[in-house]
Amino acid sequence: MFRSLRSQLTLLLLGLLVLLALVTGYATLTTMRNDSEQQARQLLQVATKVFRQTLQVRSNQLTDSVRLLAADFGFRQAVATAEAETINSVLENHGARINASLALLFAADGQLLATTAPMQDSNLLTDLLQQARQQQESQASILSIGEQAYQIVLVPVRAPHLIAWVGMGFSVDEALASQIREITGLDVSFARLAPQQRQLLTSTLNPAAQQQLQLSMQQLMVSEELMLLDEPLHHISQAFTLSPQQHLWAFLHLPNERWLANYQQLRQQLLQIFSLGLALALVVAFFYTRSVTRPLAKLVDFARAIGRGQQVAPPAVALAEVSLLANTLTHMRSAILQRERQLQQQAECDTLTNLPNRLAVDKHLPALLAGEDTLLLQLNIAKFRFINDSFGFSNGDLLLQQLAGRLALQADARLCARLGADEFLVVLAQPVAENTLQHLLQQLSTPFDLAGSSIQLSLLAGAYPCQQGASDVNMLLRRLDIALNNARARGLSLMYYQSGQDESHQRELTIIRDLPLALKSGQFSVVFQPKVDIQQQRCVAAEALIRWQHPQLGFISPMEFILLAERSGNISMISHWMLKAVIGQLASWQQQHPQLAVAVNLSAADLLDDSLPGRILGWLAEAGVSVTALTLEVTESAVMQDTGKVVANLQQLKAAGIKLAIDDFGTGQSSLAYLKNLPVHELKIDRAFIKDIEHNTQDALIVQATAQLAMGLGLSVTAEGLENQAGLSRVLAAGCQQVQGYYFAKPLAAADFSLWLQQFATDNQRFFTTMVLAPTDPANPPVAD
Repeated sequence: MFRSLRSQLTLLLLGLLVLLALVTGYATLTTMRNDSEQQARQLLQVATKVFRQTLQVRSNQLTDSVRLLAADFGFRQAVATAEAETINSVLENHGARINASLALLFAADGQLLATTAPMQDSNLLTDLLQQARQQQESQASILSIGEQAYQIVLVPVRAPHLIAWVGMGFSVDEALASQIREITGLDVSFARLAPQQRQLLTSTLNPAAQQQLQLSMQQLMVSEELMLLDEPLHHISQAFTLSPQQHLWAFLHLPNERWLANYQQLRQQLLQIFSLGLALALVVAFFYTRSVTRPLAKLVDFARAIGRGQQVAPPAVALAEVSLLANTLTHMRSAILQRERQLQQQAECDTLTNLPNRLAVDKHLPALLAGEDTLLLQLNIAKFRFINDSFGFSNGDLLLQQLAGRLALQADARLCARLGADEFLVVLAQPVAENTLQHLLQQLSTPFDLAGSSIQLSLLAGAYPCQQGASDVNMLLRRLDIALNNARARGLSLMYYQSGQDESHQRELTIIRDLPLALKSGQFSVVFQPKVDIQQQRCVAAEALIRWQHPQLGFISPMEFILLAERSGNISMISHWMLKAVIGQLASWQQQHPQLAVAVNLSAADLLDDSLPGRILGWLAEAGVSVTALTLEVTESAVMQDTGKVVANLQQLKAAGIKLAIDDFGTGQSSLAYLKNLPVHELKIDRAFIKDIEHNTQDALIVQATAQLAMGLGLSVTAEGLENQAGLSRVLAAGCQQVQGYYFAKPLAAADFSLWLQQFATDNQRFFTTMVLAPTDPANPPVAD
């Protein structure tokens, strides 16, 4: 609510006004209050002086009257002769004559001789009498006797020597207070403020004010300079002492109605002025902030239009600063448009070749496809990596630039673009004959001059005829890529996309995507194919094979998903799952088949993992399975990835006691070169040489030569893919020790394999009854049947 500039400006102006009004009002009222208090203080000080002078005049009058009495001959004679009746009569008559409330006579030694009022404790006059006796002069003071305060005067009586002290006292009562009020115009109060007793003696205040004053005195700490602002009584009071020894105090009360009325009136006027100023400020703030924020709102709309890319005129504003901001926004719009054009050009242009890039293809290709039938052609430079390795990356970039220049010169091309790396896109108008495309590829492949050398490129192309109106660029490029991959895989320079290949590609993506979840959700299983020792006619080994039953795709061949797993980098997940599953199954077979050994295939990625040996040994130890129960099979192609690291890992596994085997021997490119260096125990001849061995003399010779080579190196030999009994005789004659194939059993689930082992142990002769056991002479191999 208060985050807008208009609200904040309004609040700022009102806040400043309120602050100014508060400061002004506080200063004015404080000054007025201080001035009123100062005037009241001065008035009370004057009244206090008048009060004291009145008491002094009264004391002087009383002193003169008492001196007349002390000089009277008859009174002195009565005092000298101790005539009590005469003394009492004179004291009463003289006291009545001057309206004294109390008359006293003391002997010269201080003994009370006569009094006109009962006095319970004459010691209250001791200090005054002692002071008079010391100075031998008249003394006057205000004393409290009982519940009454008196203004008392003591005068010596001489005849001619001091024979007594005579005293007269006036009551300090309401009459005196009224007298002083008539003189000063102020109310008067008398009080006793002793530590243990605080009592209001008399006052000219009204009863309610007297009661409030009595309550206030209970907590009052007074001094001669104290002035009390007594709001409940509507008086300003000045306190001064009458008798410090007896804690007698007088209060002068100045009514404060008048200055309070002035104070209230001034405060009301200030409040009215403040209210009027606040209302005026609200109006001024409203119009002022609107004059500021309305141009700003226009500028906001102008900025939003700039953000949307709209071409609108800048708003006309009167404020110089806002006008400057509008001009700045206008210049900014021009700069933004210029930078947008530059960024768009840079974003859609390949910086190396100056051809449109993939972003430009995504943006502009649908418009081209909407107008006509086209032929999309994706080009790739075969073995471009070797050009970079041989000539360097700078020359490789120069080659790409030269090829891009040739593509830009193709007049028939609707669009030429670089998709990335060494791949280019060419859009041609249909129809285009295949021989025309071949001619184009030859023209583009003519020798290039690179670092003084003539370079002949081999271009591969994937083609896709596209109907008018196609708009899914990703789908089109995917199909082009599929066609290009087919051309690369088949060694052809040009391949067209065939219907259904996209679905195959989608199937591959689905397999790659679902593989991790399938490993966790039980879609994978393990089957076991027996490896039969044909020389001893028994079975103590098997190969573990993995199976995948996909909930939507059904059964997926291991050849398919293992290849995709290797391409996507997920093959280690399969290997780890397989090893754990096989080791777990071996643990459950320890009692039933204690001598059984199971082989598991490893990939190239597994063999390059330095942590694999430790991990396998850990799993075996955790399951309580002997290392001799596990055999690991590797292929020649896997060994060729990084021979040094692979051999080191294999030696570590062999040293731990795990058996190693070379799988699919005979299909690799460097079998003999690597065979002598591999730390393996077993060699498995690929099924390509076994399946037709009973008919193919060459296969028989290869198998026999391989078996003799393996035995010379101290390796056992297993023949894979045996399917009939005739072939069994040939592999035995060739010197193979173990056979694996459908002739003995297809891959079986764990429970079925266990049952098969039991049956084979008791009924194995049916596999060997008609087998020819004589070995074949290598010099005279058997002929095909």
